[in-house]
Amino acid sequence: MTYSEEHTISCPLDSRYKKLLNAILIKEGARNTPFTTEIGIDLDQFEVDRNRGVGNQNNTMDFCIGLTTREMLLVEAKLRVVDPRNLKKTELENKIRHSKDLLIEHGRPIAREKIFLFGSSVIPRARHHLSQLFSNNPNVLVYTVQEFKDLCF
Repeated sequence: MTYSEEHTISCPLDSRYKKLLNAILIKEGARNTPFTTEIGIDLDQFEVDRNRGVGNQNNTMDFCIGLTTREMLLVEAKLRVVDPRNLKKTELENKIRHSKDLLIEHGRPIAREKIFLFGSSVIPRARHHLSQLFSNNPNVLVYTVQEFKDLCF
């Protein structure tokens, strides 16, 4: 999984949803991040704007990035979570499903892997809990923000 700025920027979603990863992660609770110029697509903001006035918003993953494989990687930042055991499988699955639907609607294939980011103080518990929730699914990956950067950038 390698980040592609070109593929991220070429996604047909409006450019106002293409933001610096720093800004997206800080909005999601990061105190600081290792990113500088890398871009992501703010799926939460897209869903809010898409359903403004309708009142029927679905939960989405927080953001996605384009990969060199021409797929989109879905990422959920759970940086404010203190106890990962409070996360429910159906809630996370619904976020994944709706995010996939939005991107497929715009002609973008989705990577098999799904990334969940947690703060370093809860990462061991988060890995254990999500592993149990998703029956050790190798495509559900749990990282700190720095591990995510090291893996994909």
